Amino acid sequence: MQQYVDEDKLNHKGTVTLYTDRFTLRKFQMDDAHEIFCNWSNDKDSAKYNAWSIHLSENVTKEYLSGWIQCYKKSSYYHWAIVDNNSGEVIGSISVSNVKNKKKYCEIGYTVAKKRWNEGIATEVLIHVLEFLVNEIGFNTVRAIHDIRNEASGRVMRKAGMVYVKNKMQIFLSGNNIIMKCCVYDFKKY
Repeated sequence: MQQYVDEDKLNHKGTVTLYTDRFTLRKFQMDDAHEIFCNWSNDKDSAKYNAWSIHLSENVTKEYLSGWIQCYKKSSYYHWAIVDNNSGEVIGSISVSNVKNKKKYCEIGYTVAKKRWNEGIATEVLIHVLEFLVNEIGFNTVRAIHDIRNEASGRVMRKAGMVYVKNKMQIFLSGNNIIMKCCVYDFKKY
């Protein structure tokens, strides 16, 4: 039986569990707080090129985590914990923001624990999530930006099939209220 899909609409599924060769991408759970805090949210190097401020306590991480979990009620919310299949440890996150349903557009961002940098994790996970967003949800454009100084993130984006678009100044009204010179990359459905 063929299911009718409206070509003008996105097929939102929310944060469903996805699998890559080495990782499980799943919804965050409250008992992930300790690993999130230890692996990246309190690490100044992990936050260096991002718009979020480091968490000074695990309680701050729990507050953020509680908000993320509440958002899972929305079918258009996509935020995965990156879980190592061998250790079961939560070692990063990948999330979608700025969803524009009519334009079939969204933005994507990721963080991997510093102790696991340079293992190809971000590339493996990004490739899988980009394919999911374009092929299953129906986005035409998925955009990512990185601080111009963070060349490693640009390499991840290019390896995942994203194409450099331009440089731009980006204002982040977060705890840091920072202005950042960024590189913009797109992944488009063809």
